[in-house]
Amino acid sequence: MNKLYIKHSIVPKLRRFSPWIYVNEIDSPKEEFGSGELVAVFSKTDGFLGTAYVNPKCTIFGRILTFGKESIDKAFFAKRIQKAISKRARLLTKTNSVRLIHSEADFLPGLIVDCYGDTLSLQINTSGMEAFREDIIFILKQELNPSWIIEKSDENSRTIEGLELKNGTIFGEPKAQFEIEEGAIKFLIDIQESQKTGFYLDQRRNRAICASYIKPNDKVLDLCCNAGGFGIYALANQAKSCVFVDISEHAITQTQTNLKANKFANYEAYAQDVFAFMKEKKYKDTFDMVIVDPPSFAKTKEQSHGAKKGFKQLLLEATRALKDGGLVAIFSCSFHIAKKELLELAMEVSHDLKVQLVLEEEMMQDSDHPCLINASASFYLNGLLFRVEK
Repeated sequence: MNKLYIKHSIVPKLRRFSPWIYVNEIDSPKEEFGSGELVAVFSKTDGFLGTAYVNPKCTIFGRILTFGKESIDKAFFAKRIQKAISKRARLLTKTNSVRLIHSEADFLPGLIVDCYGDTLSLQINTSGMEAFREDIIFILKQELNPSWIIEKSDENSRTIEGLELKNGTIFGEPKAQFEIEEGAIKFLIDIQESQKTGFYLDQRRNRAICASYIKPNDKVLDLCCNAGGFGIYALANQAKSCVFVDISEHAITQTQTNLKANKFANYEAYAQDVFAFMKEKKYKDTFDMVIVDPPSFAKTKEQSHGAKKGFKQLLLEATRALKDGGLVAIFSCSFHIAKKELLELAMEVSHDLKVQLVLEEEMMQDSDHPCLINASASFYLNGLLFRVEK
């Protein structure tokens, strides 16, 4: 196995189990290494530090697989996958759909696997994981006996890694529709056509938190509703009505399907850009709760300035649309717009509209999307629930 030497100044970071090695942190010529190659990580003064896979094409040059001396083979991946599955056993008593493997947070960087009953939705997003593709699929089949495995790898990630794009059925027969169960609530999804790996499983706990504040006869507005999760939870908790808005026609069709599956008829649904929709409607003092859950506005640090403008505009419009004492929940799924940035934007909105925003809840992704404390990017989903005092 080739040796990768890192700068002495980076040793304390790896001693704290940070899983990434950036290209400016290495002390070896990057040209010596191939994409996806396994390397032993060394410091010239501190010796062996772990085993990683590398990619000279990427800013994140290396991703640590183990800080110990282990063979990286099929048995290694089997052990890691088995452990990840076992950690989800508690959740699988409450729902039939969970994230089974969550990349670095399950010590399998670049690999994501979601389970929808006996269907697996898979992402292989790095060259290092691509090198073990056949082993990973074999182990998943052996451990879970799926009827269908579909790949929905992230195109942007694979492009950065220099990999060809891969999506579609890997094994088994596709299903037109799958029914997710979250307690008494049902969601029907088309896994092939839905965003990401199929459904926003990471918002499961947050849907329940927001719905717990609903009172009978409350009116709700669900912006960037995707498949209607937050609004449907609100209706299930006796909200009087809900307005759903999403720019995607497919998302609104899916929302309407889910509303019918749960036998709700007290709603309006609009396939429209949310910014244009709110400008057109000019809602004021209308709703008891507004949910703002936009897609990632900032995939890079450079995009964060424009993203903040978008978040602030949506929070302004949502706050105007609320009754006195109403609630607004705002979420960011971008690491670059974290809790600190959301709080700063909320303070600006409070100042601009001359209202008080009282923080009721801080929210994050559900437990099947764990956060690795040594990898700040794994804290990617942040949500704040405010009560608006006008």
